[in-house]
Amino acid sequence: MMKGKLVSIIIPTYNRGHFLVETLNSIQDQTYQNWECIIIDDHSEDNTQDLLMDIEEQDPRFRFFRRPNNLVKGANSCRNYGFSLSKGYYINWFDSDDIMVPEHLELLVGRLEEENLDFVVGDSANFINLEKSFSGKPYQFNRCEDEIINATDFAQQRIGWITDDFLGRRNSLNNINFNTNIQTDGDEYNFFTRYLLEGYKGKFVNEILNYHRIHGDTLSNPKLYNSIQTYFKVSQIKYLTFLDIKNTAEKELKIWFLRGYMLNSFRVAGNRKIPYKFIDSIFHISKYYSFKNALAYFGSIVCAFICNRGYFLLKYTRN
Repeated sequence: MMKGKLVSIIIPTYNRGHFLVETLNSIQDQTYQNWECIIIDDHSEDNTQDLLMDIEEQDPRFRFFRRPNNLVKGANSCRNYGFSLSKGYYINWFDSDDIMVPEHLELLVGRLEEENLDFVVGDSANFINLEKSFSGKPYQFNRCEDEIINATDFAQQRIGWITDDFLGRRNSLNNINFNTNIQTDGDEYNFFTRYLLEGYKGKFVNEILNYHRIHGDTLSNPKLYNSIQTYFKVSQIKYLTFLDIKNTAEKELKIWFLRGYMLNSFRVAGNRKIPYKFIDSIFHISKYYSFKNALAYFGSIVCAFICNRGYFLLKYTRN
C-alpha cells in the first residue's frame, strides 16, 4: 500500500539518542509511505537534538520540536503537544526506543479501512538487543479479531496493549488528552480506558507489528520499583483514572477502580506512608460507594498506619 491517507506518528523522547536512529529507520522502511513523524524532545541532555536536526534535514517527513517550557515535563505532555502539531487523518503514537516492522502501517490502516473501524490494535514482541533476542510479549491474552474491544475488559486488564500497537482515526481522538499528572506507567492505561468509554469501535490485528525494547531504564521495568512504590503508584493510577471516568463509566466500573485504590492505599499505610489523596478519596468513596464503606476505609487506613492491622475493616468495603 504505497498511497493513502496521511498517518501521523507521534514520538516523545528523552535521552534516547542511542536508540532513536534504529527506531526512525524502521519508520522510513514502512511499506505505507504516506506518513509524517513528529518527534517531541523532552529537553534531552544527550545528542538527541543534533541527531534529530540531521534526520529532519535528510527527510522532511520527520519534524522535530522541543517541549515548550510552559508545559509539564513528561511523555504525556509531549504526546499531547505532538498531537496538536500533527496533520494526519490517522494517529499512531510510538516510543523512541521501539521498532516498527515494515508492514506495520500498511496492515493497520488496511484493516481499519476495510472494516470501517475507529481504531485497530496490533501486537508486539519484547526484545532485548539488536539481534532481536525475544522475551515474550508485553501482554498475553486470548486475542479475538472478530470481537469489538470494550472498555470494561480493558479497564479490568483482561486485555491490553502498549501505545505502539494503537492506530486510530484522528476524529475519534480530538477530545481526549493524555493525563499529565501520570508520569510513569499507567499513562496509556488511563488514556485508553477513557477513550474506550466514549464507545469507539475497534478490533485486534493478530500480527506482530512492533518490537518493544526491554532495557535497564525502561519505565515499565519492575526492578525500578520496590513494593511500597508500586502500591503507591497503582493507587495513584486507580484514583486518577476513577476521577477521569466518573462522569462516563457505569457505577460497577467506578466501584471497581475505588476498590483497587483502597486495597493499594491500605498496603501503603501498612508501611507507614500516607496514601495518595487520602482525605479527598473519602468524599468520593462515600458518594459513589457508600458512607459506611468510607468509614470502614478510613478506619482500615488508620489501623494500618498505626499498627499494620485493619484488613477486616477493608474487607467490609467489599460487601
